[in-house]
Amino acid sequence: MSKFNLIEHFCLIQMQVLSDREQRLRKDLQDCAIQREYLSHFLTQLHEEEKFEGINLLIKEVKVIEDK
Repeated sequence: MSKFNLIEHFCLIQMQVLSDREQRLRKDLQDCAIQREYLSHFLTQLHEEEKFEGINLLIKEVKVIEDK
């Protein structure tokens, strides 16, 4: 095998390694985006429930006052 063929073969292998790495990084970025979206949605729901729970506490307090 000539030096040219060896260098060509090496370069092709390296390009495949880079392609595989790019694909893995894209998948990792997509996974991060999905996790970020889930956590944002979860936090939004958590805050909504906290506000809703605050309303429930006020309603309970009003009922206690009405019962007195």
